[in-house]
Amino acid sequence: MNYDASQQLILGLVLAALIFGVSLELRLEQFRAVLRQPQPILAGMLGQCLLLPWLTLLVTLLVDLHPGLELGLLLVACCPGGNLSNVMTHLARGNTALSMSMTTLSSLLALVLLPLNFALTSSCNPEAAAYLAERMESLHVDHLSILLNLLWLLGLPLVLGMLVGNLWPRVAERIMPWFKRFALLAFALFVVGALANNWKMFSSNLGLVLLIVVLHNLSAILIGWLMAKLARQRGANLRAMVIEISMHNSGLALGLIFAQFGGEPNMALVAAFWGTWHLISGLLLVLVWRNRPLAPRPLHEESLSCAS
Repeated sequence: MNYDASQQLILGLVLAALIFGVSLELRLEQFRAVLRQPQPILAGMLGQCLLLPWLTLLVTLLVDLHPGLELGLLLVACCPGGNLSNVMTHLARGNTALSMSMTTLSSLLALVLLPLNFALTSSCNPEAAAYLAERMESLHVDHLSILLNLLWLLGLPLVLGMLVGNLWPRVAERIMPWFKRFALLAFALFVVGALANNWKMFSSNLGLVLLIVVLHNLSAILIGWLMAKLARQRGANLRAMVIEISMHNSGLALGLIFAQFGGEPNMALVAAFWGTWHLISGLLLVLVWRNRPLAPRPLHEESLSCAS
């Protein structure tokens, strides 16, 4: 498993640059609109923080998998959304303000819900619980690290991008096309780089593990779509909810696995495959949605989307 902290730092800096570029088109009114219409955020948190972890538990009880694989699926399902979802939402012409709001809230909730959800769901699976008991007593999440990542990788570039976009709109208009090209190229390089750096691991586990991760990610996409429909969301809001719920912070999961589970190989495989596959599935959603017109919305929702 190729897990290089310096590569994670480079990825973080690239993500910060992408968030800055996305934020050039955001306006305060878009966030006010999100606050005035909290239904999509509440529905998204219900799907992301409750339904996905517990439905994942149900699946692990119904199928016969290695306990390490089951624990990996449960841990990823309990993780919050990642910053990549914000850029994917922007490229898919979704509601970027809603996506960023969901990422922030899910990350803050993860300070409490991640260890709670993982402890409860893993204890409800007898085989996984026994396997876990041999390796650790409890899960300790680095709260300070999550808060700092929120601040430096989302908060700071978001504020700087909005300042430039609101104070110097002509400058923002000139540089936006370059950021859009950079975003597409960066994601392509992320996928190629992830496959290249871990090709031996991927090629030797392309069967069961890849199938499990693809189906798990597909279930997250379906949960996102279902929650959007139940909350009567469509167009840009539906796109944001689907992408947000289907793209989890697998980097956080991988870090926890190496820090607290001794790099348990089956758990690490799940997190690594998730980290690569959700890039691919996210790009597929972008390709499907980017040039497809948004569904008509009521006038009071017109300010919610962030066209790109």
